[in-house]
Amino acid sequence: MPLRFPHRLPAWQCLLAGGLTTVLALHLLGVGAAWLIPQAAGTAILWRAARRHRCGWWLIAAAGTAGLLTSAWWTVRAATGAPPPHDTPMGLSLALQYALHAAGAVQLTRRKRPGSAAESGAVVLCLAMVAWAFIVLPYLGEPGYQPVDNALAILDGVLDLAILASLVLTARRRPLLAAGGAVLVAAHLVYAAAGGQGTLPFLPGGGPHLVMQLWWVLTAAAALHPAAVQPAAAGERPGRAGLIGMYVAVVAAPLLPAVASPRAVVVVPAVLTAGLCGLLMLRVGLSSRLAERRARQIGAALHEQRVLQQRLAYRAGHDALTGLANRDLLLDHLGRAAAGDRPYTLILCGLDGFKEVNDSYGHSVGDTVLRQAAGRLLLFAPEVDLVARLGGDEFGLLVTGPADTGELAGRVMAAIASAPFAVGERWIPLTARAGIADGVPGNDAVLGDADLALRAAKQAGGARLARFGETLRAEQGERARIAAGLRQALVDDGLFMHYQPVVDTATGQIQGVEALMRWRRGDEIVPPGVFIPVAEQTGLIGALGTRALRLACARAAGWHREHGLYLTVNVSTHQLRDPGFADGVREILAETGLPPTALVLEITESVLIDAADTAVLATLRADGVRIAIDDFGTGYSSLAYLHTLPVDILKIDQSFIRRHEDPPKPQDVSLTRAILELARSRELVAVAEGVETQVQADLLRRLRCPLVQGYHFGRPCAAEAIDALLAEAARVPAV
Repeated sequence: MPLRFPHRLPAWQCLLAGGLTTVLALHLLGVGAAWLIPQAAGTAILWRAARRHRCGWWLIAAAGTAGLLTSAWWTVRAATGAPPPHDTPMGLSLALQYALHAAGAVQLTRRKRPGSAAESGAVVLCLAMVAWAFIVLPYLGEPGYQPVDNALAILDGVLDLAILASLVLTARRRPLLAAGGAVLVAAHLVYAAAGGQGTLPFLPGGGPHLVMQLWWVLTAAAALHPAAVQPAAAGERPGRAGLIGMYVAVVAAPLLPAVASPRAVVVVPAVLTAGLCGLLMLRVGLSSRLAERRARQIGAALHEQRVLQQRLAYRAGHDALTGLANRDLLLDHLGRAAAGDRPYTLILCGLDGFKEVNDSYGHSVGDTVLRQAAGRLLLFAPEVDLVARLGGDEFGLLVTGPADTGELAGRVMAAIASAPFAVGERWIPLTARAGIADGVPGNDAVLGDADLALRAAKQAGGARLARFGETLRAEQGERARIAAGLRQALVDDGLFMHYQPVVDTATGQIQGVEALMRWRRGDEIVPPGVFIPVAEQTGLIGALGTRALRLACARAAGWHREHGLYLTVNVSTHQLRDPGFADGVREILAETGLPPTALVLEITESVLIDAADTAVLATLRADGVRIAIDDFGTGYSSLAYLHTLPVDILKIDQSFIRRHEDPPKPQDVSLTRAILELARSRELVAVAEGVETQVQADLLRRLRCPLVQGYHFGRPCAAEAIDALLAEAARVPAV
């Protein structure tokens, strides 16, 4: 059975083993010229490896070439009988190899954070060597001092120290390269210890040459090692052992001349230089630690700044209350979806009755409900591209690509209504409405379309789903045309007033009139039920209300002076929420001459409750203006609110009056009687609306309803028709 090795040795291990064996064999054989063979082989390996690695390996390959040329030059001089190299300036012919090796090692260990203690130690040693050679020794008057020779010695020492510095830098990550630098220094020390003769008693046959051959072997093996392609880690610093070794080298290096020549003239400056180097190195170390501490502080500050920027960026695109994406982020995603090539759909979801939650329990409870609703919507995050809160109680879900969005919207509504929202001890049931709009690439109006669909769902009733289509588009176009026509009507006086008389059941006389705005668009009279909602949606209701109040007060001023009539004008919630509404009413009354006591502001129950927290009504009532509840009995808990709301007149809704047929049903009569008794008990004036038959009029007279209005007593008509009715009533004596 053939012998098999469990593993194949890596190339760098093979080179290391073979190279060391070859060098040792050549040393034992004592073949002089053969030293060039391993040097040439090692240099070739370095150049080949340099093509695959960083710039530092090119420098080390150049160092190998310089060493090879130096060895060849030495061999030629020895063969021709030339004097030894140390007797000439060429004795420093290895300086280029030293310098290139040190530069390559530093290049390989270069980090993003400059100014490490190792480089600083090298600089300190260089300065110390220069000071020792050119200041201390001349000052002491050392015999035989030669500046040129000393300068060359200094250069040689500086290069040794550079090698030592690079050795410390590379020992941790590239030990083979550090070992190569160590043998260079060792070769120089061996050569110096041998007195420049190149031999030692314990290394016969050219000890320094043997040590230098090891450089090629170790460095070539380092070039083939896997660590050769690994860059130095950013921010890496020598370990504790490396720092101790570097400090010892810095202090011990100046003492080497004292060991070689223990004369006082050498020992004293050597010891002083060593102490100085130690103090400077300590100072450099402390400065380095301080710099590192400040660098860490700056790094921590930069990290905190990045975190803050990330938070600000997150808040810019997300809702602070729910954590969902906000309107801006949704618009950004809609823009990208419109610019893409796939269809997409936007689902808008609103909470039915959420406004009443805020009004009844406060905004803190409402915020909790919104957060819980957001949590339920997030359950659909895996199925959609984005879940966002647009504001108030409206949420949006963006779906990109084909999907059954109608079924998805139904599940969203079911999730909202699946269970009451628990806030403390309260359980708040809510339903949801949804509007869907489909978008195609290039359509950037999806948000407006979805909002129209949501509005249509709200108008259709709670818990409804509506999809934007051609019908809604047509309605939107009609609303836009109505809004444009209203703006034009405010300019060219296309708005006018009709008046419906309010009659006293006991005397049959007209006691007041209700002002109703009309709009003539071309040859068509647009009903108020068509343009009033559009005016409220577009914000034109304030201007229309002011115009109606001014026209009606101007006409009713004469009726009040001559016949004592009062005027009723309808007011919307938008007007009551206007802080300047009370001052506007006062100004119009003063301008038209109508007394405040002759004006009645007619407000529906829902509007009155919504504006109950404002000071507008209290201010106007203090001036004498009366407040009437319109459509009484169809809104909220009317009986409870009558205790707190500023009310003077109850207008019974026509749905109660229309029940009275011929003959009237007892249960309908009892209900109307109860409302009238309630008004009398609260000292309120009752007005029955929608009286259309004589049976209804007679019944209300028997029930002692003070005032009535309806088609039976007169339809809404122009002011001239009211003048005619008043003139006729003046000619007919009262019954």
